[in-house]
Amino acid sequence: MGPDIRTSALIVVDMVNDFLRNDAYIDRVRKEHPEVPIDLEFLASTIPNIERLEAGFRGSGRPVIHMKQLLEPDYADASFPYWRFPDEPGALKSQFAVCGTWGAETAEEIAPEAGEKMIIKKGYDGFRRTALETVLRNLGVTTCVMTGVTTAVCVSATTRGGVERNFRMIVVSDATAEIRKEWHEAELAILDWAYADIRTTEQVLEMLAEA
Repeated sequence: MGPDIRTSALIVVDMVNDFLRNDAYIDRVRKEHPEVPIDLEFLASTIPNIERLEAGFRGSGRPVIHMKQLLEPDYADASFPYWRFPDEPGALKSQFAVCGTWGAETAEEIAPEAGEKMIIKKGYDGFRRTALETVLRNLGVTTCVMTGVTTAVCVSATTRGGVERNFRMIVVSDATAEIRKEWHEAELAILDWAYADIRTTEQVLEMLAEA
């Protein structure tokens, strides 16, 4: 009745340049708003472990599903409180996750391979008004292995959305990250308490090997 790695998919959430790279959105925010505590290095530290997990899932014949927030330049299609961004009200000067921009592209080290699905979302929960559940059901997936950023927002919202749809959820502790490490640890504790099994990259790879 619990998670089953044999019927799992790897879910990679919001691993785009805007969250991970110097001179992209998150980096600009921390430079322009030093009062906002942002650990860009911690966010980017997820890349090597997600790269390992992608290789493990592909090698085991299990699906790798990518997901990212992608918005029109005027944010008319956004379904999250973007007005809370640390920008001048209504200016949207940072243009986070906008279609056609470099910032909205997936980090090249972990980019989708041919045939892998990319789910586009407009808010935090990757199940809400997307094809994610349909794709998972059609692939025979019962367990979602969650990776990406950020732990307390989109990873958490999608994990909770999966639980509501009766998927078994695994959150990979060292392949997820938040802008502050203490928020990451706090959210993992909440998810572990009520929503998901928490595992490391190494533990998930061992599960794949044993299966």
